Amino acid sequence: MVIRYASAVVTIAGILALASGLVFWSGRATGLLSMHMLLGFLTVIGLWTIGVAQALSAGGSWGLAALAFVVGTLTIYIGMNQAALFPGEHHWLIQLSHLILGILSIGIGHMAAARQRRQTSRSL
Repeated sequence: MVIRYASAVVTIAGILALASGLVFWSGRATGLLSMHMLLGFLTVIGLWTIGVAQALSAGGSWGLAALAFVVGTLTIYIGMNQAALFPGEHHWLIQLSHLILGILSIGIGHMAAARQRRQTSRSL
């Protein structure tokens, strides 16, 4: 049940974080930064929850859990330090990296949750 709720958090918070980030990136609604950061944190916490549940379950994948932890950590690190990384004309590389990591966070969360659901349905 925890995986189902965490997966819903990853989906909803992740999509809203992506949308607010794209609006923020376009230069409009710069006041959305705090909301975007909160939604990003919720997405990563959901991802880590799924990763931990995946690792601790019977037949779970420690590799997938480690990937979830690394991607989540990188997403938060780059997001929090974005302004200081590559200032100038190449800053778009950091922004693109953060966008890709955000999309990966959602995708890995769903992949790990689906794997867990398959494992649970096989054991029934």
